[in-house]
Amino acid sequence: MEETKHTSFDKNLYGLTTLIECGTTKFKSQGSGFYYNEMSPMDPNVKGGQWRKIEGTYLITNRHVALPKINECEVLPDYFVFNLREVVNNKVEWLPITLNKEQLRQRLLLHHDNGIDVVAIKVDDLIIDIAKSDPNRQLVIGASLSNDNLPSNSPLTIDVTSDIIVASYPRGFYDVANKFPIVKSGIISSGWGLNFNNNPIFLIDAQLFPGSSGGLVISKPINVAMIDGKLMHSNEKQFVFLGVYSGEPVQQCAPFDLGDLTIIRKNSYGLGTVWYSYLIPEIIANGLHLQ
Repeated sequence: MEETKHTSFDKNLYGLTTLIECGTTKFKSQGSGFYYNEMSPMDPNVKGGQWRKIEGTYLITNRHVALPKINECEVLPDYFVFNLREVVNNKVEWLPITLNKEQLRQRLLLHHDNGIDVVAIKVDDLIIDIAKSDPNRQLVIGASLSNDNLPSNSPLTIDVTSDIIVASYPRGFYDVANKFPIVKSGIISSGWGLNFNNNPIFLIDAQLFPGSSGGLVISKPINVAMIDGKLMHSNEKQFVFLGVYSGEPVQQCAPFDLGDLTIIRKNSYGLGTVWYSYLIPEIIANGLHLQ
């Protein structure tokens, strides 16, 4: 493959996300996820300038994707499948990685607050083993999403009404030929940096669908930005990692009793719920294993 000096954002996004499937003999479910690298601090004594150690690679998704509920009870699925991409005979194919129940239990990290709908699954050793097993295998790797992309480490400004995009697999729909996710756009529609309804979430004005849960939410990639009062340009589009999409917020109204029938109305507003990205380093640093 011919290398170019600058990579398009399409190619950078390629390989960051994955379709997720899991289930038991009684049910199957589908969701979305993406890869996140925990990077070591820059070492000024290391030659080569930008070379840094990857402390760990994690698959990020929602808790309700990894631990789906049956009759309001969380279930550890019998199998959990996520994917890499590889080129086979000039075609992009999924390279599935399957975890059984015990493997998922050992790798799964949960937030200490079990109401946080975000999990991290350690996968770096699995990816390394696959890469080493066949040096001629053509894996499709996109840009590296890491703690460098967190809002606290970015000079880009984020506010309510800032443009965002969500990359996911709504109802398992995507570009089957190229294994590319569906990208939808929207804006931040609640106070940025505030905890909406006392939860570490913000809302986006972007209507998605089941299966998009666990999708990657970033700021709209841009080449030009005002930073510290100066107009700045980047050859490659820059973005901020904002959070993890986890579904549509629903407002439940008071029950309406009709005698032998009770109606409970639920209102939705074409919005989406996103858990803040800072939760991921918290989970990686102090996460709990499933008991």
